[in-house]
Amino acid sequence: MRDALPAVTLRHVAEKAGVSITTVSRILNGRETGVPVRDTTRERIMSAAEELGYKPNLLARALRGSQSSLLGVIVRDIADPFLFQVLRGINDVARLRGFRLFLGHVDYRPDVAAVYGSMFEQSHADGIMLMGDIQGGDAALDDMARRHRYVVGVSDRIERRGVPGVYVDNALGTELAMEHLWSLGHRSIVCVSDERMADGPFRARTYERFMRDHGVGERARTYFVTQPDPGPSYRLGRELFAHFDRPSRPTAIFAGSDTLALGLIQAAFQMGVSVPGQVSIVGFDNIDIAGFTVPPLTTISQEGVHMGRTAANMLLDMIEHGTPGLEVEDVVIRPQLVVRQSTAPALEVA
Repeated sequence: MRDALPAVTLRHVAEKAGVSITTVSRILNGRETGVPVRDTTRERIMSAAEELGYKPNLLARALRGSQSSLLGVIVRDIADPFLFQVLRGINDVARLRGFRLFLGHVDYRPDVAAVYGSMFEQSHADGIMLMGDIQGGDAALDDMARRHRYVVGVSDRIERRGVPGVYVDNALGTELAMEHLWSLGHRSIVCVSDERMADGPFRARTYERFMRDHGVGERARTYFVTQPDPGPSYRLGRELFAHFDRPSRPTAIFAGSDTLALGLIQAAFQMGVSVPGQVSIVGFDNIDIAGFTVPPLTTISQEGVHMGRTAANMLLDMIEHGTPGLEVEDVVIRPQLVVRQSTAPALEVA
């Protein structure tokens, strides 16, 4: 077995660059002072560090009381295609501003989120990002807010919580989807949503209120699934589409997420139901694949990458300026309707 190569230290970089260890430390650790460093010296130090493969000891830096340049990211579901968009935005900003990410996948379990919060604290993460709401997760969030100075939520709520956050206007997004279907003449509209997320039941309630306000409340029907992947909505869709010869059948479906919409589209295809000829389907999220389904999916865009970038900048600004969360306002993203080919005028207006 080959012996591991010794770690490259500041001393090695200093010797190669021909400068003092103090100067190398100032440049590589970002600690500027009133004494300027020439650009040529700075470039020589950076080149020497890159050539030698120098890697900073972030944990040791944190133990000395400096920033670790580490962010803990707790993700509700790493497989969620919308949250993957958000994560891309977070990573873009973190890299640009010199931070690295620790990623924790909790699979909808608040107790695991609490464990990751403790782990990130022990790892001296400068801040924590919570991605995606978790049913019953308020206690875990409150505990993190007490133990960590800098915590930000993203796509994790329908209203203000114990820490600042960035999220979409769920009510407006649902209303945009319903107004679109209503304008196409649809009156028999059902809703399919995920009950394990705070925004899922909220979107369903907004849908039901819309139906009541437009005089067709008796036609409102909400179906909840307990998993966010397309499988449960596919099975539900097969049940719905099995009786599509009945006069009471829905002419449109509002899906609480694009992933649920994908399962419904596949079920319609398997059952010989035309989308949008016999049923129109609207999703929510505008995930990357939404424009490449058959037919391309009409949906509500939350601008996931932008949401992630906004949340990351919020957290890093808090860290940089020492701003406590109570002094930071939420950022509510305005959703946009993206019309594609999964919606069309109703064949009959009842």
